[in-house]
Order: sequence, then C-alpha cells, then structure tokens
Amino acid sequence: MRLQLATWPEVEAYLGTRDGIAIPLGSTEQHGPNGLVGTDALCAEQVAWHGAQSVVAAGRKILVAPTQALTPAQFNLAFPGTISLSASTFAQVLEDMVRSLARSGFRRFYFLNGHGANVAVTRAAIHDLHLRRSINAQPEFASLQFRFRSWWDYAQTNSLRAQLYGEAEGMHATPSEVAITQAMVNRSAPTVENMAFEPLSTEFFVSHAGDNHNDAQTHREVFADGRVGSDPSLADPAHGRRLLDTAAKEFADDFLAFTSDQEN
Repeated sequence: MRLQLATWPEVEAYLGTRDGIAIPLGSTEQHGPNGLVGTDALCAEQVAWHGAQSVVAAGRKILVAPTQALTPAQFNLAFPGTISLSASTFAQVLEDMVRSLARSGFRRFYFLNGHGANVAVTRAAIHDLHLRRSINAQPEFASLQFRFRSWWDYAQTNSLRAQLYGEAEGMHATPSEVAITQAMVNRSAPTVENMAFEPLSTEFFVSHAGDNHNDAQTHREVFADGRVGSDPSLADPAHGRRLLDTAAKEFADDFLAFTSDQEN
C-alpha cells in the first residue's frame, strides 16, 4: 500500500488497526559509467513496494511513504547529475516527515535505506527525536519507535550478493544495485569497455564505511569513472530479480516483526 496512491480515508482506516509506516531512503547521485543516477532511491523504493505487495495475500498491510531521494552526497558533486543536501538539512527533513506523520497517529517508523551516506545522519536524527522527548517531554514524541535497515544488510540478501559477485561487489556503483535497476527499468546498462577491477582493502572498507569520503574534486580524481572498488559490468537483470525478491521478503518479515503486536 503506497501512501501516494491512498486516499485520506484509506490512511485513516489503516491507522485504525496499525501505526507502522516504511520510509525508503535513497539518493540522487552518479553510480559509475553504467549505473542510473537514481539507483539508490530506486532500489530502496522497489524493495519496499515489492515487500508490501508480497504480504497482501496473507491479509497483511505495509504502508510505504514517498521515497526520500534527496540526501547527503557531497562527495559525488563533481559528477554531473548529482544533487546533495547538507547533513543538517536532511536530518531536518526526516524530523519534519516524522512529526507530520506522528500528528496523524503513526508511531512506528521503519527507514529502509539504499545509500551509505544516510546511515550516520539518519541515526543522528533518530537520536535527536528521542532527545526531544527525553528533555522536554513533548507529547507528540511519546511512544515513537524507529528501525533503520539498509537493504543490503539483510542476511540472505547479503549472502546472495557475496555469492554472485564476491570482491567485485565493492562499495559504490555495485553490480547488485545496478542489477536491481536493470530488473525494474526497461533499459539495459550501457556497455563499458576496458573496465578494470581493483578490489578494496579491508582497511578501506572500515575507514570509508557510510560513504565517509573526501571532497567532491578529490573523490573524482581518485575514482575517475565513479566506481569505488566494484565491477558493475557483472550486473544482470536475472540477478537483479533474485536480489529484489530476496530483499523484499526479508524487509517484509522484518517490518512485520517490528509491528508484530498489531498483525493478525
């Protein structure tokens, strides 16, 4: 059930039996020479939508909010098409979304993430939402609960990524995310010639977790075609369908567990 495609009476009826909502988080940034600029938002959105559809037959409902596709991505601004919000602006957007939905009666917020740079900021925003209740005892923040997951962190999904691509999965412009967009968008990835693959060290993964990169110009100088230790030429639409089905099921199961006391 998508919020944009529901009427307000339908949302009110939903709130009569449950108070959870999923909010996909992505980005609008370059994804290497053959990945779509909207990759992160598209992946999170599709995992949420497919997961919500998968539980309908069992009489269950998952309401999915509009995807937040404008997020922090400053390190990719040297690549045309990237749009970045500041971390503080993004945190404020998240708070305004939560406050608006809480005003309607939502109490459980499940952030489904598709962009590494969203991790730290979203967790900080959740911290501050709890802080307002802790310090000021503001009633609109009473009983709010939050869960944050990146789609690639689900156990079976992550195992499938490793099985399909191994070290070639890399950190950015990964074959798994490119494959998901290939499966959902009627467009084949452009062919890229002479795509050399250089695996990242464990130290790099640790020090750059959460897209902890330098400024945009330095980032482009180091990663000239936008990839970060990945080989997206391995992406395949059939892989994308498997990844999407797996992640969607894990998301749906986790969302329903998060709201388990309200499920039939």
